[in-house]
Amino acid sequence: MFNKKTSTVVVIFAVTIVMSVCFRLSYWQWQRAGDKQVQLSMLSERFNNKVLGDFESTDNWQGAKVDVKGKLVPGQWWLLDNQILHGQVGYDLIALFEADNNDTLFVINLGFVPAGDSRSQLPVIALPVNEIEVNVQFKIGAWSGFTLANSPDQSAYHHNVLQYLERSYFERESKLPISSQLLIAKQGVIQGVTPHYKAVVMSPDKHRAYALQWLLIGLSAGVIAYFATRKSLRI
Repeated sequence: MFNKKTSTVVVIFAVTIVMSVCFRLSYWQWQRAGDKQVQLSMLSERFNNKVLGDFESTDNWQGAKVDVKGKLVPGQWWLLDNQILHGQVGYDLIALFEADNNDTLFVINLGFVPAGDSRSQLPVIALPVNEIEVNVQFKIGAWSGFTLANSPDQSAYHHNVLQYLERSYFERESKLPISSQLLIAKQGVIQGVTPHYKAVVMSPDKHRAYALQWLLIGLSAGVIAYFATRKSLRI
């Protein structure tokens, strides 16, 4: 009898943990759905495909799509590591962009560059030297996502291969003021470089579906454990 009670307590304890984790994941997914809904609302309120001539205040432009004119700073480019597009491994080409009538430089993500056969050999990059006009989108949120790297340029092979993007890093490298806003190219500027950024990757409905899924898993675990322990106590 003691063993049965002990095993029952262990089962109840384990199921409680499982249910707590499932309910927590369900709540987290529901929160993510709300965040994505806010982002979509933000995007719908922004001016799309407009020419932004004055960059004095860009804090409220997150998610906006604008046409910008200017030049890429010669020799100032980096490769953001660990990128995948259509199943192909490669990098994102990062450069410094000097917009017309503005003293502050922008960091711009120009798009995906396929990697070569060897990690020790980088793709050949030639930035255009003439003035360009490109449709860009201001990135929503932080520049970098989750990373285990201690510094952006923590690469085993090359100094200009980055593990994540950080504004202060580009200010140290260029010794010039860098805008707090990251630009993402929405159209190709260099041949072989493919823009692929999506402001909202997963829709709010998908997050809600995951929330419901985790909720049902948690409830199912509780129901199964209830009938299992009830049957065990009767024996």
